[in-house]
Amino acid sequence: MRKTTLAGLLCLVVSVECAAAPLVLGEMESWKIVIGPTATACESYAASEFKSLFKGLTGIDLPIVKTASVDGQAVLIGPDPARACGLRLDGGKLGEEGFHLDISPQRVAIFGASPRGTLYGVYEFFEELCGVRYLTRDHTFYPKNGRDITIQSRRYTYVPPYAFRWSYYGETNRNPAFAARLRTNTVAGDDKYGGITGYKLVMHNVAYLVPPATYGKEHPEYYALVNGRRTLEMHGGGPQLCMTNPDVLEIVVQATLDAIEKNPGVKSFNVAHMDNVSYCTCEKCAAIDAREESHAGATLSFVNAVAERIEKTHPEVLIGTYAYQYTRKPPKTIRARDNVLIQLCSIECCNFHAIDDPGCSLNQEFCEDMAGWKRKAKNIFIWHYNTNFKGYLLPYPNLRSIGRTLEYYANNNGKGVFMQAAGNGFSTELSDLRNYVMSRCLWQPGRDSWQETLEFCRLHYAEAAPPIIAYLTYYHDLVKDQGRHPTCFPTEASLCINPDTVRRIESCFDVALALARTEEVRTRVEKASLCALRASLSAATMDLKYEEGVCMPSLEGVDGDLLERYARLCAKYDVSMENERTRAETYIETMRKLYAGMRAVRLENDSWRVLVLPESNAKVVEMTYKPTGRDVIQPARALDRFRFEDWIRQGAGPKADGILPYEVVEESPSRAVVAITTSDGARIRRTITLQGDAIRFETVLKAKAARPFNVQVHPEYDAGSGSDDPREIGLYVKAAEWMQANEDWVDAQPTDAQRATVKRGLQGGSVAYFNRRASFGIEQRFDPDAFEDLSFYWSPERIQINMEMTPVIRHLAAGQEARYAYEIRYLQEAPQ
Repeated sequence: MRKTTLAGLLCLVVSVECAAAPLVLGEMESWKIVIGPTATACESYAASEFKSLFKGLTGIDLPIVKTASVDGQAVLIGPDPARACGLRLDGGKLGEEGFHLDISPQRVAIFGASPRGTLYGVYEFFEELCGVRYLTRDHTFYPKNGRDITIQSRRYTYVPPYAFRWSYYGETNRNPAFAARLRTNTVAGDDKYGGITGYKLVMHNVAYLVPPATYGKEHPEYYALVNGRRTLEMHGGGPQLCMTNPDVLEIVVQATLDAIEKNPGVKSFNVAHMDNVSYCTCEKCAAIDAREESHAGATLSFVNAVAERIEKTHPEVLIGTYAYQYTRKPPKTIRARDNVLIQLCSIECCNFHAIDDPGCSLNQEFCEDMAGWKRKAKNIFIWHYNTNFKGYLLPYPNLRSIGRTLEYYANNNGKGVFMQAAGNGFSTELSDLRNYVMSRCLWQPGRDSWQETLEFCRLHYAEAAPPIIAYLTYYHDLVKDQGRHPTCFPTEASLCINPDTVRRIESCFDVALALARTEEVRTRVEKASLCALRASLSAATMDLKYEEGVCMPSLEGVDGDLLERYARLCAKYDVSMENERTRAETYIETMRKLYAGMRAVRLENDSWRVLVLPESNAKVVEMTYKPTGRDVIQPARALDRFRFEDWIRQGAGPKADGILPYEVVEESPSRAVVAITTSDGARIRRTITLQGDAIRFETVLKAKAARPFNVQVHPEYDAGSGSDDPREIGLYVKAAEWMQANEDWVDAQPTDAQRATVKRGLQGGSVAYFNRRASFGIEQRFDPDAFEDLSFYWSPERIQINMEMTPVIRHLAAGQEARYAYEIRYLQEAPQ
C-alpha cells in the first residue's frame, strides 16, 4: 500500500508497504547497529539515540559497530551503510532534513540528508512506527510490551514542510538535546545534534544598520519624518528609516554585505523595520505608500532594492523583512523579489480560533493579507503568537486551534513558523504540554492539536489526567460560549477569569492532585496547577478596598495562603518570568506589598472619588462619579495590569512593563502631588486636582542631564458594554465642532483615513466617548499646542476604551523643564 500526502508543496510523506513478513522488535536481540567509518558526529549520535531508545522500548541493548561492510541482520544508520546494501539516497528531494526508512525482517535502514536527516529519521522511527513519545526533557513514554511491536515491511520517506520550526519555550531553548528530539531546528547546541537551520528569524534591525549615534547629528534626513520632524529617538528599539533616501540604501547594503562576510552559512539576513509605527511620511515615501495603498509599499520597495544589490554577489542569500503591523497589508503592485523573505506576523489575531476560522473577523483579515502575500512573495515565513505576553502563567485557551492554524500556513506557501510563546521564561502555563503539542504540529502539519493535547495528558499525568482534561474542556468551552476572541495581550475579561471561574479551575487541580498515586505524577500535576493559582491571584486583586490611607485586595473567600503557595511553587519549579518583561520574583514582591496594604491617596469632593496608588506608577485605580455611582476606570483588571497611568516611552522613568514608586509630596482631600526621581536624575512631578466636576492632571518634567521626554498618557476606561456598534458607543473628537470619529469603523477598528480623523481632535483640544445605552461617557480636554498625537483604542472584547494622548516630544537640556496637562469630565449626554 502506498500513501502520499502533500502540504504546501513542501511536505512529502511516502509510505510503501511491502508483502514481506513484518519486523518483530523482540526478535532483534542478535542484531547490531551499523554506522560507516566516516560517520558524522550527528550520524554517530543518531546511532547512540537508536541504541538508547530501543533499549528503553524493548530492554534489548544492541551493540554499535563502525564498519564499511554490512553482513547479517542490522540497523543501518546513515547513508554509507545504506549504500553498501544497495539503497539509494534521494538527496535531491530530501533537502537538509528529509530521510528514508527502509524496513524488512533482515534490516532497518535509516538514512537521510545532511546534516540532520538521519537523526530525525531515528526519532521518526520510534515515534511514528513504535508509539514512543518525547513528552518532556525527562519523560519519554514507551508503550508496554515493546518487544511485541510488529512493523510491516516498508519504505518510508518524509520531508518536513517547514524549513524553520521553533516552539518558543524555555523547556526547549534550555535543552538542545530535547529540542533535537522534538525536531525543533532553531536551538543551537553540540554539533552532534545536527546544527540548526540557516534561516534566521526576522528581527527589528534597521536602526542598527544605520545607527542614529553615528549618522543622526549630521544626517537627520536618513530617518523617518514623523509629525513633521526627523526623530532620532523612538521607542521600540529606535527610529524607522527614510525608505527613499539613496544614501540610506548604500549604508544598508554595505552593512548587510559586511554581515554576510562575517557569517558564512547563514541563509538570510534582515532589513526589518523597528517595533513602532512611526514610519516615514516624507513626500517620496508617502507617495509610494499612497500608490500601493499600503505602508508596506515604501518598505518593500527599499528591501527589494537591497536584495537586488545583494543578489549580484550572493545569489544564495535571502533578505528578510516584516509584514507586521503597518506593513502587514501587501502592496497593490509591488512584488517581493525571489531573494526576499517575508515574515508575516499575526500579532493582531485571535488565538482561540484557528487562523482560518470564517467566524473570526480578526483572523479573516489576516488570511486576506496572507492570500495577498502568497501572490506576491516566493518565501513566506510566519511569526505566530501563542501566549499571553502580560501573564505567562494565566490560563490561555488556544489548544484546539494550534493544529488547524499550522496546517493552514503549510497549505498557503508558509515555509517556516516561529511559534512565539514564553521562551524567555520557564515553567509557564502548561509549558510542557504546549511545547509538545506545538512541536508535534510543526513537524507534521495536519495533526489535530486537541487530540495531541489529550494524548499528552493521558501519558504524562497518568491516573490524574481526567480532571486536567476536564479543566481544559471546561475552559475552552467557556471561552467559546462567552464569544471571546483573546489575542496575545488579553485582559482577564477576555480570558473569562473571575472569582467563579477560578474556583472551578482550582477544583479540577485539587482533584487531580488527590488522584496522583506517585510522587512523580504529583510533581507533574503540581507544576501544571500553577495556572490555577495564578488565575486565582488575578481574581483576588480585582476587588480592592481602601481603609485609612491603605489599599489592599478584599480577599473575600480567598485562601489566605494563596500568594505564598504560589511563591513556593514558583521557586520549586524555577518559574523565572511573570510576563514578557517582569520577573516572577518582582511580581510576587509587588503582590506581597499589596496584600500587606499599599500606600494610597484618596481624593474626594461632591463630584468625584479618586484613588491613586503612588507605589505602583501612581496609577489611578478608581475614578467614581458620585452623582451616578459609576466608576469609569476599566473594570475586572488585576492590579498588576494597566489601569490609568502616564508612561515614559524613552529613557528612564515609569514604563508600561515596569512598576516604580512615586513619593507623596503633598496631600489634601482635593489635591495630591506625587513625584519620582528617575535613575538618570530627572524629576517627574504629577499633580492631581479635583476642580468642581473636573479632574485635572498636570505633569512637570525636569531633566538633570540632557535627554528626551517622550510620554504616553494611557487612560483605560470602562466602555460600559461589549458592543462594537458605533450607534451604541460613539468616539468623538472636537475640531471646529464635535464630530463622531467611529461612525464607519468596522469591528471597532479604524482605517488609516479614520485614524487621521481622530487626530483632528488636536485642533479643538478635546476627545470623548459616550455609551448611549448606558448613558455615560468621558471627555478629555487639553491644550492643543501641548500634544502632538491622539488615538482611540476601542476593545469590545475587553469592554474598554482608551483615549491615548502623546504630549509634544521635548528634548531638554540639563535643568530645563517641560509640562503638559489635561482634564477629565463626566458626560451624561453625547457631545453635540
